[in-house]
Formats: sequence, C-alpha cells, structure tokens
Amino acid sequence: MATTGPFARRRRGGIDVTLTEPEVAILRSVVAQMEQVLVAPEGNPATRRLFPPAYTDDDEAQAEFARLMTEDLTEGKRKAVVSVLATLERGTMKRGAWRVTLSAEEAEVWLAVLNDARLTLGTRLDVTEETYEKEIDPTAPDAPAFEIFRYLGYIEEWLVETLMG
Repeated sequence: MATTGPFARRRRGGIDVTLTEPEVAILRSVVAQMEQVLVAPEGNPATRRLFPPAYTDDDEAQAEFARLMTEDLTEGKRKAVVSVLATLERGTMKRGAWRVTLSAEEAEVWLAVLNDARLTLGTRLDVTEETYEKEIDPTAPDAPAFEIFRYLGYIEEWLVETLMG
C-alpha cells in the first residue's frame, strides 16, 4: 500500500484515510461552512472562484449562462459536501487515529470539496502568490484561517498524489 500523508491506496481499490481528531474536527468545520456558503452562493464574493464567469466579455451571454447553469452547478457542489460529511461521520477511531476507507468516487468528491473550500477561503483571505512566501504572523487575527488554508492545500496535494500513484 502506497502512503502519501494521511492517505494510502488499497491494493483492491479505494483510499484509506488516517487523521487525528483535531484534523477531523477542522475538516468537519470547513465542510459544514462550505454547506452554508452554498445555501445562497449568488452575490457572495467568496463564491466567485467557485462559479467563474463563462463569458467575461459578454454580459448578456454570461447572465443567460448563469440563469441556466448556476442552480445545477450549486446542487452538484451541495451533493458533494453532503457526501464528504457522510464519510466523515462513517469514520471511526481506531488505535488512536480516526480512520475511514473511501471508494475511488468518494476520494474524487473529497478532492473537489477540498479544492472548493480552499478556493473559497483563499478568496476570503485575499490570497495571492506573495502570500505563499510570507510567514504567518501568529498574532494576526486571521492567522488561524491562513493555517487552515495551508492545511487544506497539503491535504489536497497528498490526495492528488495518492490518486495519481
């Protein structure tokens, strides 16, 4: 079994996930917050990255695209969030760690939700390329949010490596 961070690919398919209790608490909180963001994504600046415009130079075409597609796209993201929450509930504590096995499809859904959460949080924090090079000031009011942003990046990267492995 190849292991990348908290993920390990099973020989017969699927991905084993092993996390600490605090990591599971963070993921539950982040995914629950995504659920709230998706209740009314229109007009929420943080969701612009989740639903980028299809037509940047044609306002009428963009309005029609949004009218036709936003509800379906939002519903797909909501279903993904519900799926991740279900897998988080399905996990159990074993030998001092939280564990769950994801199907290949569930792992892909995790990846999508992690990416959406990271995009949403990154937009809220106004993350830029320069942000990655800076040390996080532990006394800054948004330091915990930046740490969570970075953690989500690590988890996403490890899951991508495991899925590609």
